[in-house]
Amino acid sequence: MASCTPSKYLNSTNSSQLSNKADLVIWWEQGFLPEENEQINLLIQLWEENTGYDVDLKLLPVALIDQQLTSFIDQQNFDQIPDIVYSVGIDASLAPKLAWQDRLVDLSDVIHPIKERYTSIALDHVFYRNQVQKERSYYAMPLWQSDDYIHYWGNLIEEIGFTQQDVPREWDQFWQFWRTAQALLRAKTHPNIYGVGLCMSAIGFDTYTSLKMFMDAYDVSVVSDDGQLLLSKPENRQKFMTALREFTNFYLQGYVPPVASQWLGAGNNNSLLNGEILMTHNLTLSVPLTQKLSNPKYDRDAIARYRQIVTINRPLKVDGSELLTRKGIKQAIIPKNGRNPQLAKEFLSFLIRRDNLIPLLKSFKGRVFPVMPDLLEDPFWNDPNDPHLSSAMQIFKRPSFVPYEVIHSAFSTVQNQQLWAKTVLKVIQDKASVAESTDWLISKIQDIWQSWEKIA
Repeated sequence: MASCTPSKYLNSTNSSQLSNKADLVIWWEQGFLPEENEQINLLIQLWEENTGYDVDLKLLPVALIDQQLTSFIDQQNFDQIPDIVYSVGIDASLAPKLAWQDRLVDLSDVIHPIKERYTSIALDHVFYRNQVQKERSYYAMPLWQSDDYIHYWGNLIEEIGFTQQDVPREWDQFWQFWRTAQALLRAKTHPNIYGVGLCMSAIGFDTYTSLKMFMDAYDVSVVSDDGQLLLSKPENRQKFMTALREFTNFYLQGYVPPVASQWLGAGNNNSLLNGEILMTHNLTLSVPLTQKLSNPKYDRDAIARYRQIVTINRPLKVDGSELLTRKGIKQAIIPKNGRNPQLAKEFLSFLIRRDNLIPLLKSFKGRVFPVMPDLLEDPFWNDPNDPHLSSAMQIFKRPSFVPYEVIHSAFSTVQNQQLWAKTVLKVIQDKASVAESTDWLISKIQDIWQSWEKIA
C-alpha cells in the first residue's frame, strides 16, 4: 500500500529509472501500512534538512528488490546499485549471500559505538561470513525484529467447553488438542472449519518457518556451529523424516485446508479471520492487529474480535524441554559498489538514533519490536491490558536460534529456491514418500553447498 500523501518520495517506480543526481539512493520496502511509508519519508526529509544532501527514495515490492539488486550486482551495473537497501527478505536471502561474496560494506564502525544497546540475538543475526576475506563481521544493520506466534479463536474453543488454560503445552497433546477441537466444532455449528492452519505453499516464509518449528521440536541438526552440513547424517535424516511426516500428515489427514498449499503471504491470516481455520502460526502480530487498526476491514465488532483472538507461545519440544523461538531480525545493508558508502553509513547512524527509530517502529503499529531493549521503555510497548502485546513481550524475551543462513550462507539459496517448502509439496501433492522427499532435499542442499564452498 502506498500513502496518498503527496510527496516526491512516495512513489514506487521501476528501479531501472534511478536518478544519478541524488547523493544517496535508497531502496526501501513498500510499507504494509501507509504510515510506514510516511514515516521513512519524514525521516529522510529531516536528514536532508540537517545535512544538505539529497536522497532518491524508491519504495519497491520485496520481490523486485531481491531480483533487481541481485541482477545489478551480478552484472556489475554500478550506476544502478543503490546505496542502502531495506526489505523483509534481506535476512533470509540477500545479506547472507552478498556478505559471503564480499559484496557488502562492513558496518562494524557503525555498530560498535552502540553495540551495548543491542540484544545479543540481534547482533548474532547480522554477524555474517565473508568467504573471500575468510572472516566474520557485521555486514548488516539490525533495525527491528519479528517473532513467530500462534493465534487461535478463543471464543470457538469456549463453544466446545474449553478455556485458554486447557490448551496443553506438551508437544503431542498440543497438536491433538486442535484435532479434537476440529471434530467437536464440526459436530456443532462449524461443519467446514479446519483445526490447524499450517502453511504448505512455496510462497513466502510461512511454510519454511512452520516446518522449522517441527524440526526444532525433534532436535533435527541441520548445520553445526562451525558450518558443517549435518542433515545428511543418518540420525538427523531420520529425525527430519519424523518431523516432515508429522507436519504433512495434518494436510493429508484433513486437518489443514487444501487451499493451504496455495496460500500467498496473507493466506493463513485471511483464513483465520474468515473463520475457516481455528488456529495458525504467523511471523508477526498482523492477524490480531487487523482488528485494531482504524476502520477495520472485517466488521464493526473489531474490538471484541481483537480479544477473541488469542496469542500464545510455542508448545514444548517432544522431549518436554523449551522450544526456542525463531526470530527474524530485519536489516538494512549497504552494497559494496554503491556510489557513496560512507554517506550511507552516516544515514544509518542517523536512522537508528532513539528519537528517529521509535516513531519509525511505531509506524508498524506493533507488528515489529525493537532490537534495542531501552526502546521498550516507551509506553507504546507497555499496555498491560493488551492481551496480544503482553504475550508478545514474553515471547520477545525468550532465547532464539541463530538462523541457518547466518551459520552458512548456502542456506540463503536453499531458501530462495524454496526447497523446504517444495519438500513438503512433494509429499502432499506429488505423493512422494517422506524418505524420497527427504533424500531429494538433502541432495539439493549438498549440490548448493558444494557450489558455495567453491567461492574463494
